[in-house]
Amino acid sequence: MTPRSSGLKADAANIVERAVSRINDGASVVLEGPGQENATALLFYLVENGVRDEDELVELAMLAKGKRYNPTDGTFT
Repeated sequence: MTPRSSGLKADAANIVERAVSRINDGASVVLEGPGQENATALLFYLVENGVRDEDELVELAMLAKGKRYNPTDGTFT
């Protein structure tokens, strides 16, 4: 039997993967390099903190425009 936390991590990874794929498929400007890494990190942060709706995740990542999120002070750079 696998620990519950590993199941949650796999679920989070699946949600993030689908959201990143949707962003890349539908974005007018495709996130590349650091932008995609920043979006992925933001998505993982959001999923780990309870956001599970893919539409919301995609919208929030698109609003961030590939900028890096700093959760300690809430800024995007």
